[in-house]
Amino acid sequence: MARSSHTLKPKRILLVDDEQAILDILARVLTTAGYTVDTAGNGQEALQRVACRDYDLIITNVRMPVLDGRAFYRHLCGFYPHLSQRVIFCTGDTADVATQRFLNSTGAPVIFKPFQLTILLEMVAYKLATCQVPMTVASPPVPSSEVIAVVAT
Repeated sequence: MARSSHTLKPKRILLVDDEQAILDILARVLTTAGYTVDTAGNGQEALQRVACRDYDLIITNVRMPVLDGRAFYRHLCGFYPHLSQRVIFCTGDTADVATQRFLNSTGAPVIFKPFQLTILLEMVAYKLATCQVPMTVASPPVPSSEVIAVVAT
């Protein structure tokens, strides 16, 4: 079988978290799954990355030093609106009302720490599949039990 001269490039993901151990584990898992991964230790570093390169997906923590996930997301909305639609938040802050309000206001998917890596991979695949084509009509969220079926089709 002849190889096509047009090969698909791996999807590029930016991971943003101030915990190096989390960055290392997630980068390893996502790289093994076939994605190209860059990392940033806070929102300021992430802004430097997005200024130089486009990303298919950004997974960011909410609470970080220097520039937190909220400020990072607001900057994306203002200066890189196409990227603001490609965000998954990852947080352990489940009790703070202000954080809950912020996350709800974004409409972005959220993964709460601790989480299973298989859930992360399913969410990544689903988000990459759904954010490629701009949708003019909002569709209801897909229950997690249906994500595998949607991704597999």
